[in-house]
Amino acid sequence: MPSQPPLPPLLTPYLSTQPESSLTLISSILGATSNWLVLRFLHAALGASSSSNASFGLDELPNGIKRKVVLVSFLRGWEFWRAEAKRLGLDLARLADKHQFAFVDGLSELFTSADAAPIAPSTNTGGAVRISLPLRSQPGAVPGRGPPSTVRAGRSANGEGSQREPGIAKKLHFSGHGVASLDAMEKDIISVIDQQKTSMEDGDELILVIDQPDFLLAATGASMGIGATEMAEWVTGLQQHVHATVLTMAADSPLIHNASTAGNQLSTPIETEHAAFAIGMAHRARSVMQLRTLETGAARDVSGVLRISRGGGWTAEAKDILVERELLYYIQRDGGVRAFGRGES
Repeated sequence: MPSQPPLPPLLTPYLSTQPESSLTLISSILGATSNWLVLRFLHAALGASSSSNASFGLDELPNGIKRKVVLVSFLRGWEFWRAEAKRLGLDLARLADKHQFAFVDGLSELFTSADAAPIAPSTNTGGAVRISLPLRSQPGAVPGRGPPSTVRAGRSANGEGSQREPGIAKKLHFSGHGVASLDAMEKDIISVIDQQKTSMEDGDELILVIDQPDFLLAATGASMGIGATEMAEWVTGLQQHVHATVLTMAADSPLIHNASTAGNQLSTPIETEHAAFAIGMAHRARSVMQLRTLETGAARDVSGVLRISRGGGWTAEAKDILVERELLYYIQRDGGVRAFGRGES
């Protein structure tokens, strides 16, 4: 177990309360990834550090509200989330069995059809894609990376695969072109959301976490009819089915500033679309949580900086209290995280 509480006290107010229909945007860079912060959102919704039942998740929060989480990840697989959550005392596999948590795999078979036939991402990429990590490969047989017990069977009458890997509610497949492909994936995710809702009561909350959808944008792009506008509409469609949404994406300088610099003729289509997507989400978000490294370089006791600010979706009229602040954080070897203000030890 980590020596520090799973939820740093200074972050708890920002993680524990998600207003209805709100969007929280988490931006990260290569040297300051967002996975540790997503894990704290999961813990805030599904567990409590002060409870002896934290390893199994809480049936309800102190205020009587029951929460469920659907995590859609395009950059990290099930085993990563399961193992890292375990370090915080969250057993995601058990929570999935209790229908409190569902994982949607948007990585391992994203560009593989449901019957395991590879799909070429475009006519000019020079090869089909079958990935467990974000890379492109030339055509050819690729050995399956799943465990021997994994069965990639055809679909049954109700549209579900005959068998699924333990812990994975659904695997997404990008097929076709343009908006139709996004619509198909949206329906798959909504089907998982609806399954979680079947045991919910009035007042319960379902949180949707979408991890790195910008990877999908980068892997498809204009050649496949996918741009910032289409991705933004896709997110909006999913938001309508849940209580609140948490979305992570990269905000490295080449992806944002190259495209936003006035008169820059060297920006690539991926930079232009990524910047438009990120900025558009920030304008719609209630809060923006920016992760970055120290400007002065690496430090032994500081992993990075977390800036929490109001997004374009925050309104004072709604009496929504959101205190803007900047914190330093330190990720320990045992998985614990300390968050503190500048000048504090």
